[in-house]
Amino acid sequence: MDTNTILLSTLTALIGAVSGTFLGAYLFNRKNESKIKKVRKIAIKGLKVIEKYAKNKRAYSNAKDDFNNTLNIAEKRAILVCLHKLGVPIEMPVGNTFEIKNIQFLSNPIDKDEIEDMKIQIDKGHCDHLFYIDVDTYFKGNVKIKTLRSIGKKFVNEVLNESIYNKEQNLLTYPEGWVDNFSYSEYKLLRVFCLQIGSTYYYFDQQKGQPNKERIEQLLKEIDNGLWDGYLDWDYSAYQNMLAQKEFAETGINMLRTNPSNNLQNNEQMQENG
Repeated sequence: MDTNTILLSTLTALIGAVSGTFLGAYLFNRKNESKIKKVRKIAIKGLKVIEKYAKNKRAYSNAKDDFNNTLNIAEKRAILVCLHKLGVPIEMPVGNTFEIKNIQFLSNPIDKDEIEDMKIQIDKGHCDHLFYIDVDTYFKGNVKIKTLRSIGKKFVNEVLNESIYNKEQNLLTYPEGWVDNFSYSEYKLLRVFCLQIGSTYYYFDQQKGQPNKERIEQLLKEIDNGLWDGYLDWDYSAYQNMLAQKEFAETGINMLRTNPSNNLQNNEQMQENG
């Protein structure tokens, strides 16, 4: 075999390898792009279902049955994390595992403009990296804090919202037997939270003694958004220790303020004796 033949064979093999690699990469990218476009359409389809309930700013919870019936399990697995990251309020019920067959939404009002913005972001490919993230791992990752929030909301809805405030006696009365609606562990978790939201001035009408509905609704939204997580997850014993330390420190500061000259003299005498 002469040199020209060897070079020609080598060149042919090289060209074949390179062209094969590029062709394989091209076909893979085309297939992947087609797959991503299909998932984008599924995500937009899910948002369109929710969007139908945006009239008069109805709640996301009103769209849950339609959403679950329109999308199958495989479709929901592909897009749920993406929708949640974009702002769709998906709920984790207390005491239940995440059930993809029956997705629950929070009672947040649906904003049509927000839904349209989500659709645009998905259509432009800005959320492609959020597709196919494992749903079970994602939603079970924060089960504890979601459970705490649900317990807090249960207290607000069933107890605080049914309480009566007596302005003359400055007394807030909870419904009789309200503790029976909570387990012992739930009651323990609520103790610090109850102390912090017991502001009768803020949450109750001072004249009628009834809960201020608008502020109660705002409180529920704040719980959903995580603003009360610190109090819901604060152990009552640790909270009491913090108060005791704070009181001790304040007592010491007040003593120093009361007799600053005597304290100064005592310090000087201690230094001289030392």
